[in-house]
Amino acid sequence: MITYVDTSTLLKLVVEEAGSDVAGVIWDAADALASVGLVVVEARSALAAAHRVGRLTDDQHRDAKSEAEALIEELHLVEVGEDLIAAAADLAEADGLRVYDAVHLAGALLIGADILASADGALCDAASGRGLHVANPLDG
Repeated sequence: MITYVDTSTLLKLVVEEAGSDVAGVIWDAADALASVGLVVVEARSALAAAHRVGRLTDDQHRDAKSEAEALIEELHLVEVGEDLIAAAADLAEADGLRVYDAVHLAGALLIGADILASADGALCDAASGRGLHVANPLDG
C-alpha cells in the first residue's frame, strides 16, 4: 500500500502540534511513502514562515529543517511534469482546490496511492471523492 503524504502531515512530524502523534502513526504504518517533489519547497517555506513569526526559535528552525530533509529522503518523490500539471489543473478546476492541494491530489492519483494523508479538509474531501482512503492526523 502506498501512502501519499502532503506537506501538512510532514510538518506535523517535525513541529509538535495538534495531530503530530497521529501523523507519526500514519508514517510508521505505511508500506511505502510518497509525495510530490514540491513538498521540499512547501515544507521549507512553511518552516521559514514559522521562524519569521517567532513560532520556531533559531535552533528549532534548524532542527526542523534537518528533520524534514531526513524524512523527505524516505519519500518516493513524484516529479512535476506535464502529466501532473495537466491533472492538477483539471482537479483545481473541477474540485475547487487550491494550487498545492490540486498538485498533491494529482500526484497521489498519478502514482496510484491507496491512502492520502493530509490535515487539509478540502484536500481530504476531494481525495475521498476520487476513491482514495484518507488519513487526517487531526481526526485522531
